[in-house]
Amino acid sequence: MPPKPRHPFPTPPCRVCLACHGPRLATLLETASTFCCFALGTDGVAALVSWPMPPGGLPALATLLAAADVGHLVCGGATCCCLAPFARRGITVSAWINGDVTDVLAAIAHNRLDALLAPGARPGRIASGPGRPGRPGRRDNLTELLRHE
Repeated sequence: MPPKPRHPFPTPPCRVCLACHGPRLATLLETASTFCCFALGTDGVAALVSWPMPPGGLPALATLLAAADVGHLVCGGATCCCLAPFARRGITVSAWINGDVTDVLAAIAHNRLDALLAPGARPGRIASGPGRPGRPGRRDNLTELLRHE
């Protein structure tokens, strides 16, 4: 049985990784060029290390983050198949977030990561679309990722 994911929002003390492209979060998890790891403490944020995408792709990244005791990954868009390796290792992913690294870190510090949701991404929205009407009781992934427990 896979480890249980930690709390959906990073709360100090913990380690968080941001999937970046330059000074911003990458638009998509799989297109991130750098993964920046930070330690969140009650006294602030400290940059720890950054990595490029490992040769093994997202499964190798999940292994690397788990070995570095990173409990949370914050990224832009991500699909279910992209999230699976992280869930298997107990790493919580906050997806569909956009903004500069400094803005994201400030939002995490103030427990306002949901304020940086990408346009059109809304927790609690029923999954629907053209030719795919909403199905009662079935929620999109973002709801589960951002739900307060």
